[in-house]
Amino acid sequence: MALASQSSRPDRPFRSTRSGRSLVGARGLVALCAAGAAFGGSWWLMRSDSGADGALAPKTSGTVLAAAGTSGLAAIPPELTATPIAPQPTVLDNALADAANAARAESQLSRAEAQAPPVAEPASPQGVPASVPANAPASPTSPTSPVGNGFDGKPLEARPQGAAPQPLNGGGIADGLALAATDPVKGRRALSEALLSGALSQMESKQASDALNKIAAQLVFTPVYNASDPYFFQYTVQAGDSLEKIVRRHKIGCDWRLVARINNIKRPEAIRVGQRLKLPKGPFSAVVTKRDYRVDLVMGAGSDRVVMASIPCGLGSANGTPTGRFRVRPGSKLLNPEWTHPVTGQHFKSDDPMNPIGEHWLGLEGIETANASLAGYGIHGTIEPESVGRDMSLGCVRLIADDVAIVWETLGDGCEVEIR
Repeated sequence: MALASQSSRPDRPFRSTRSGRSLVGARGLVALCAAGAAFGGSWWLMRSDSGADGALAPKTSGTVLAAAGTSGLAAIPPELTATPIAPQPTVLDNALADAANAARAESQLSRAEAQAPPVAEPASPQGVPASVPANAPASPTSPTSPVGNGFDGKPLEARPQGAAPQPLNGGGIADGLALAATDPVKGRRALSEALLSGALSQMESKQASDALNKIAAQLVFTPVYNASDPYFFQYTVQAGDSLEKIVRRHKIGCDWRLVARINNIKRPEAIRVGQRLKLPKGPFSAVVTKRDYRVDLVMGAGSDRVVMASIPCGLGSANGTPTGRFRVRPGSKLLNPEWTHPVTGQHFKSDDPMNPIGEHWLGLEGIETANASLAGYGIHGTIEPESVGRDMSLGCVRLIADDVAIVWETLGDGCEVEIR
């Protein structure tokens, strides 16, 4: 009974209190060790991340994620990963931004210079501007550089530095190009006005010319009829009709082959009654720009003219192509003609593959006092396609075979050809 009384209830509270104190002391010791380890680890990381001068090197988000590893991503607080970090701009991005800013600044400066009134330079007592030597030769109005024609690999002419872009319905050439992308009929009108004005630089003319040819593929050289295009109308084939009769009856002024080309008719004799044809209205003319080695075929008259095709050409050596207003001499349009070289006297018969003028010829006659006496000039093909874009002919305007065929089909007797 004594043993039982010693091991019973009076001893239990004492034992529980002692065990609790031991557990608290052990936990405190573990916590103290853990805190010391954490502090030591943090001090070590700070020491290892510091530079030679003892300053703490900041860690990037990429370094943190790489050190954490895949298994540790879940332990990263959401606020460290939810906000994206914007990448630093690269050298290329900075260069593009600088170029864009420079272009905007130059454009604004050009507009300001174009609108600002001219400022007279102070003159010397002799009346010569002080900044120009009295014996200095006359200089061109704008800096010049080697200019190619767009076909021989040389750079196109650029607008002189600081010059403002030419206006185009209140804007630049870019406005016309943008308009063409959304409304080809209006875009053709705007670009044609700019191109035919002769006010564009060579580079701008090339841009307008290329755009007009793309528009022509949509509006001109396709059987698809656009009701909003005022330069075409539809016709229903009647009994007894032929393409030649239709063109003559409506006094279109072009060759019937152009109608066949527009409507993609391979066999003209096979047109049928009730067939709908797309017909051009005309009148037709052409503008040859010597600077650009280009022939622009034109529809309409006066201020309503639009370019229906823009074609590269070759010209006369030693600036031998005359300028001014001409017209297609009546009765001069020939297919597969014979030809005699005016210098050597060599004669080339029809169907001769060595005939230098190809298979199409349109004779020209001057209609101005300065060129009324000129004879023998014309527009023709060539067996030397590499001569297009160069000065290699005897003075005539030469084109490759496919292009001269379009010009031949479009321009009828008496149609005007302006050579600039």
